[in-house]
Amino acid sequence: MGRVTAAAAAALQPRVIVFDLDGTLWDPEMYQLWGGGSPFKPHDSDSDIMIDRAGTEVHLIGESREILQTLSTDARWASTYLAISSTCDEPSWAEELLGKFTFTDAAGKSVPMASLFGDRIEIYKANKAKQHETILKKVNRVDSSVTDYGQMLFFDNQTNNTRSVTRLGVPSCYCSSGMTQGTFERGLEMWRRAQR
Repeated sequence: MGRVTAAAAAALQPRVIVFDLDGTLWDPEMYQLWGGGSPFKPHDSDSDIMIDRAGTEVHLIGESREILQTLSTDARWASTYLAISSTCDEPSWAEELLGKFTFTDAAGKSVPMASLFGDRIEIYKANKAKQHETILKKVNRVDSSVTDYGQMLFFDNQTNNTRSVTRLGVPSCYCSSGMTQGTFERGLEMWRRAQR
């Protein structure tokens, strides 16, 4: 991707935004649920919380819901693909949660969180750089204009993951507390600076 002016970079948006799950979009991490875990049920009054079989709450962190909701329904983000890159210890639990947390799609219909990401959900033990390679290939198969790691933005709460993905050329935002207030904007600004 060629360099652009600061003003043009401010108008640009990543074509693919990738999120880690544990500690980035939700908490606690799946390994912290050992002794509980699946099956999960919705909280009676808070759609940002699921409860495992031991009664432990798994909650969406900070602005996770608002960020994902906006990215998946706001026309300004229509050409941006969302993806998941996770190496959690209990992939089936994460997949269950992705199916049970619900969001509203652009038509106003309630849909599972997983539907926001399509087939771009990579949850398995691997270097996250490998997962990003897979995500880029999947997006490129449906949109040939997405060809470069620099078109991606990654959020993760672990520095080892952000470092390995940054080596590919993906601007990566370390967010130690997950998607808390201002984290998305900080990552987006970092991505835009990388485009200059």
